[in-house]
Amino acid sequence: MYEQYLHAYEKLPLGVAGLVMGLVLILLHGYALLRPEATKTALNRAAENDKAGRVLLTVDFLWIFLLLLDVSWNPLRMNLFDFNSFRSILLILCPIIWFILYGQKKSLIFPRALGLFLLLLAIVPLTAAFLQEPMTRLLIPIWWYPVLTVAMFWVGKPYLLRDWAVRYTASPLLYRVSNLFGLLYGTAILVCSFFWF
Repeated sequence: MYEQYLHAYEKLPLGVAGLVMGLVLILLHGYALLRPEATKTALNRAAENDKAGRVLLTVDFLWIFLLLLDVSWNPLRMNLFDFNSFRSILLILCPIIWFILYGQKKSLIFPRALGLFLLLLAIVPLTAAFLQEPMTRLLIPIWWYPVLTVAMFWVGKPYLLRDWAVRYTASPLLYRVSNLFGLLYGTAILVCSFFWF
């Protein structure tokens, strides 16, 4: 028998998830539109930023470790169901894999860490939106499914972040249109979180 308990993600109200997601999208894309040169410079340098990559990688593996740590005081503990017998092995492998990745030199660690972070992060709003009543909740998965696809590419092929950033920042029209779309999308989610979520 499996122990039934409510995961922390399942306790998150849809309205709160929508509010946070909407605000983050508005802030990120609004900043990109107001400070294009600073944003483009940061994007072009991101893939090579090993220091930020190691910090983010540490956050990723602490998050994974908490998901695997099966103690009653841990609200992030995850039920592995049929794979529960592998929990101890995964807990041991978690710091070992972190140590191996952390010590790699010139390996484009930031794209891998960012991709893994997005994969971990996506489950939070997606869980909040899962099987909820308002149809407007679909704004959340419609945004996150493409993000998840891109994140998986970055984990497996980290050089793509560097290549895509160069092409993206080289096109002023693409840059403006995509950030304007992100700003409007964030606004739509924010409005929905107040009136329908």
